Amino acid sequence: PLSEKLAYVYKNLSNGHDIKSALSYTFPALKAKVDEFIDKVNASPVDAGITFRPYEKPMFTIAREKSGYEVNETKLYYDIYAALKDGVVSFSAPVEEVKAGVTAEDLTACTRLRSTFSTDYSSSGENRKHNIRLALSRINGVRIDPGEEFSFNRAVGRRTAANGFTEAKIIVDGDYTDGVGGGVCQASTTLYNAALLSGLKITQARPHSLPPLYVPPSFDAMVNSGSSDLRFVNDTGMPVFIRTYCTQTKATAEIYGLKNEYEIVRKSEIVSKGEIPADRTVSDSENRYGTAGLQSGESKRVSYGTAAIGSEGYLYFYKNGKLVEKRLIRRDVYRSRAGIIAVKP
Repeated sequence: PLSEKLAYVYKNLSNGHDIKSALSYTFPALKAKVDEFIDKVNASPVDAGITFRPYEKPMFTIAREKSGYEVNETKLYYDIYAALKDGVVSFSAPVEEVKAGVTAEDLTACTRLRSTFSTDYSSSGENRKHNIRLALSRINGVRIDPGEEFSFNRAVGRRTAANGFTEAKIIVDGDYTDGVGGGVCQASTTLYNAALLSGLKITQARPHSLPPLYVPPSFDAMVNSGSSDLRFVNDTGMPVFIRTYCTQTKATAEIYGLKNEYEIVRKSEIVSKGEIPADRTVSDSENRYGTAGLQSGESKRVSYGTAAIGSEGYLYFYKNGKLVEKRLIRRDVYRSRAGIIAVKP
């Protein structure tokens, strides 16, 4: 009889058994029915999602979150026990809403422009411009999740003709020479400064051997397909997104995410400077320096020399217009370089 079964359930509870065990032992068919009900009702929450398309307007599309549901199993068994004792035919099951971990509001907050930085490449040749545009196009639209490290080399790929890069001037052993991928360092430097101004944690950035032409000393980021890379980590707690683009004269990198807590300002300081070395005279027998129109023995200046310098890079952090921190981020030494005078043989 039902009354004896309920008394047995009460006895088992008094002896320390949990409600699920006590009811399931006394009513063997009950557990399967409860499990079936829970499987039908339980649903995991779905976090809000975000799609970043930097070449469209709007750039961000956000799908709203969906709450999940979870049956309170222990309370359900107690409610069944109470219903059986009271002769209740039906009752509302104890179902609890489970909120999504990431909401549309959360993701909307991480679509703010944290930083933007541009460098000028108007004086570059077409091959060099092509390489800068190609490198930045490989980065456009990148999403970096919280705790993830970005690698420039991984995103851009090897600087080879097979990978789409052309020959332009590169720096090798303290001098300019032709090489495949020339100009890519300006792309990495542009992104590096955007990352600095965004407040992201830089984990690898290396200087050139010669002073940079498109940013102040100690704010360049030399990369190659081997050991030198530009790397930084998203330590903001929410995703960040990279937009890059080029005009006819400028290369630009933008970083979006949570609103930047600080206004960050860069400052380069020259701490030492050497002498400019004597000019180097080169016989231009192959017309490498454009002396074809000159008379034999005539010369033209190709470049001016630069002195060796030591520099330091600082970041100034402002909050509500007040300086709250001055941070030394780098100390670098750049080589000297002789000016070149080309002579028509």
